[in-house]
Amino acid sequence: MVPPATMDEIAAKVKAALTSTPYSCDELIPLAGGNANYVFRGHLSNPLPPDNTHQVLIKHGEPFVRTNESFSLPLTRCNVENVALHEIQTSPKATSPSPPWCTVRTPKQHHFDRETHTQVQEYLPTGIDLKNYALKYYEPHTNPSKKPQCLALGHSLGIWLKTFHDWTAVWAAKERFPSTARSRPSIHTIAFQNKILQMLKHKTYYDSLLKLVDTFPAILPQARQVFEQVKSMADQELADDSTLQAVHGDFWTGNILIPDKEMDCEAPPEPTTVFVVDWEVISLGVPVRDVGQMIAELYMLKLFKDIDAGEWIIEGFVEGYGPLGGEDKVFRTLVHIGCHLVVVGGTVDGWGERGDVEGVVGFGRDMIVKGWEGNRKWFEGRVLGGLFGGGRGE
Repeated sequence: MVPPATMDEIAAKVKAALTSTPYSCDELIPLAGGNANYVFRGHLSNPLPPDNTHQVLIKHGEPFVRTNESFSLPLTRCNVENVALHEIQTSPKATSPSPPWCTVRTPKQHHFDRETHTQVQEYLPTGIDLKNYALKYYEPHTNPSKKPQCLALGHSLGIWLKTFHDWTAVWAAKERFPSTARSRPSIHTIAFQNKILQMLKHKTYYDSLLKLVDTFPAILPQARQVFEQVKSMADQELADDSTLQAVHGDFWTGNILIPDKEMDCEAPPEPTTVFVVDWEVISLGVPVRDVGQMIAELYMLKLFKDIDAGEWIIEGFVEGYGPLGGEDKVFRTLVHIGCHLVVVGGTVDGWGERGDVEGVVGFGRDMIVKGWEGNRKWFEGRVLGGLFGGGRGE
């Protein structure tokens, strides 16, 4: 365990690592957000061509979680993100159809210092994550005039994620039947190597699901048997690498960056740039977990805050992503959404009072049970019914 370091000590280490590179900085400003790494906005000593860029984003890793230094975390995560971003930059952008509201992509990866585990990435000026953007700009009972922008944003995110999953599925097939040697690891290979983060994320959901039964004794014990069956299924899901493909691993509103400026009700003259960030959890998995995590976080905007925009973004996201590949995958996605509502909705501070939390946990419980039973009728009329096709599943 490395002794705790102050922010000034970390900043000095980062500055020293970049001194002899084109990314030498005369100022580092710590940024909020993120739990694992130290993140800074760097002001470059010399601007970058061709657009005279003066600012970059810098991520620095230590062998522990930044917000909890007693929690060890492998530094391999930094190289995983570095390689993943370089590979992903070969995949296509995604833009919503007319009108073109958004361009969704990953930030450019400029530089990686292996010795200090320091990354230099493209910086999105005035960026804010989608969760906080929604809480800031979308009010309860959201004005319907904002629905088109929400549908377009969700649609762009859905198209981007589907494009990414289709691309990683191709690489999964190539790795099962390799034909030529590569000079660098593929997206599938780097995801395969990230076993520790894969299992950490998995346990955060499915081990925690069972542990929370006793935390909510008036709500969850009656679903214990179903939770046990769901956990067993999820464990088996990751048991055979040959059935898996690379997934983002932490695809939620907190890892979507958007400019901190309220979008107009009309399509902008130029598409808004949206970043998909934080790739250190990329691992082998099933695509429905990425889909389910994003939908669950958006749904919590409605369940906790009555922000209709959350449901509108879901509608666009589901349409943009398209068919999940069969009713069994739809129910699997719904089970994962329910798991997120129980585990994250039941443990993350700031969403609501105890009664609000219990209401969301109870709803998540019902989603898991009804999804596990394959009860399509229960989801009809809800925004999540749209996963079956045909709007709200009616």
